[in-house]
Amino acid sequence: MKMNKKNYLKMKNIRNNILPLILLTVLVGCSDYFEPNFNNNLSEEAVLDYELNPEYVEGLYVPAYGAIPGSYTTFSGDFLDCATDNAVSNNYNSTAWKMHTVSNFFTSGNYPIYTWSNNYRYIKSIYKFLSVGLNEDIVYRNSNEDRNIQIKKRMEGEAHFLLALNYFQLLRDYAGPVDGEIMGVPIVDKVITEEEALGLKRASYAECVEFIVAHIDTALTSGLLPEYSDEYVNSHPDDNLQSTIYGDGLAGLPTTVACNALKSRLLLYAASPAFSGGNSAQATDYYTRSAKAAKKVIDAIGDLPDIYHPETIDDDYFTKVDANPELILRRASQTKAWEQDNYPPSLGLSVKGSTNPSQNLVDAFPMSNGYPITDTSNSGYSEDMPYEGRDPRFYMTIIYNNAEFHDTNIEMWDGGNTAVGAANISDDSRVSRTNYYLRKWMTEKPSFITGVSSETPWHFTAMFRAVEAYLNFAEAANNAVGPDVMIDGLSARQALRLVRNRAGIPTDGDASIGSDPYLASLADLAPLIKNERRIELCFEGHRFYDLRRWGDDLNTTVKKSEVSTNDNGSTFDYNFNENVYPNQVSFPEYMRYGAIPRSEILTSSNLKQNDGWK
Repeated sequence: MKMNKKNYLKMKNIRNNILPLILLTVLVGCSDYFEPNFNNNLSEEAVLDYELNPEYVEGLYVPAYGAIPGSYTTFSGDFLDCATDNAVSNNYNSTAWKMHTVSNFFTSGNYPIYTWSNNYRYIKSIYKFLSVGLNEDIVYRNSNEDRNIQIKKRMEGEAHFLLALNYFQLLRDYAGPVDGEIMGVPIVDKVITEEEALGLKRASYAECVEFIVAHIDTALTSGLLPEYSDEYVNSHPDDNLQSTIYGDGLAGLPTTVACNALKSRLLLYAASPAFSGGNSAQATDYYTRSAKAAKKVIDAIGDLPDIYHPETIDDDYFTKVDANPELILRRASQTKAWEQDNYPPSLGLSVKGSTNPSQNLVDAFPMSNGYPITDTSNSGYSEDMPYEGRDPRFYMTIIYNNAEFHDTNIEMWDGGNTAVGAANISDDSRVSRTNYYLRKWMTEKPSFITGVSSETPWHFTAMFRAVEAYLNFAEAANNAVGPDVMIDGLSARQALRLVRNRAGIPTDGDASIGSDPYLASLADLAPLIKNERRIELCFEGHRFYDLRRWGDDLNTTVKKSEVSTNDNGSTFDYNFNENVYPNQVSFPEYMRYGAIPRSEILTSSNLKQNDGWK
């Protein structure tokens, strides 16, 4: 069945509401929702008697939804971008700061990206469910036969999607060279004993990729996951679907669109230089398959939504957790914590100013005519007025010197309202290390000043969103067939134009290539594709992995802005060449790949560590 845009939004609106409920269940353990009449003294065999406890069996695979992050601050409490050249944490004791200033800070016993045990625990829970949960005799929620079949089909699709997602994360975080050969992670295809687990070996990278693709393809089997199941709903108008199969009580579930989004990302990573191992034929195959999967997402979701407007970005995007056409799969929460952690210190005693975008990221944003600031003859960029006439996405991402935010001009100079000595700022613990603060995701709804009205906004963390499909397609197609050869009716250059057009560059342009002179002029699209990905997906956990898979430099010097004024804020002088980190350390090449936890290596004699890690 072909999904139309209306039904896609409908399914997404349904889907978006369950993950907080599901993950609350995970956090509180086995809640009454999944164990309405469960006696905790029963044996595991009795628990898994699906005729007695179908609700418990249904809940077996739910912990695997924990693989979908509930926040972007996954790097020891900081945005993962703070571990890259995109941003800095202002906390000198943070992992993100120390990794750049303390030699040999990371070891296999002290590696901050630790997903190994969680992912394998989630995988075990899925296999437990699959071992009993689809038995033909089990009846969920006292359903009639037809409805019960549909419920099981949906559960089967969910389980295989979640297996694929958890294995993708393991491969992303732990794949790497062993004696020079790129290896994957151990593949488990059933519930195993602890003794069996201790004897596991790593599979090849290619074996892992195809294993994950197979689970995605199973989830994509017709009749399992919906794009939105019009066919079933329309043919069963009298059924209570709202609480049994696709209704509000079961929102937050993956769809075929999410499956293809995951497949596209997986294959794009697999094709990348760090993992393809110099096998150009294999890389081209992966790139082509990635592009085709991304195109399926694009065909399903349609045009990128028109939401990038600085004056309305809070309501149109940052806080729109439901009926948001940009979102494919996400978690949501209602919290002021993001703002409290990241507002500039002039906006309250309790705010922390934690995440500081780098000058490197600022320089990545082009001018509003689409030309990079380094092209001084065409861009119109001036170092005397560096923040004038920039890409609209810049103003939705960065709080810069003298920018207005929360009805306040944010003053970065010595003596300004964010400097030490200003009201309520007695030391530099809350002050930016780069003279920039984070605007992206920060709404103006909360207040941390006594007496000022405040709201607690909704926030989402996107597992997949629409623009990534376009960016994945552009990168994959460009590498597979070049910038202008079409794959399934779209070229890399066209996809990139649609991304830039949605962003409003050039100003008043249209979706045609010719309306974007800079894009039209390029013979080599690769640098622009990387830059657009950097801009669009910053502070969403992508750049850390992108730099590594591309084989790009991990030791770029992170820069800051220095601001001075001679007339108390009427005019400014800027220096953009100062380093953020004193004596910034270099990362050896082996750190391009993650470290399998030392504890796992010590307890599993057949498990080999990635080259270089101690």
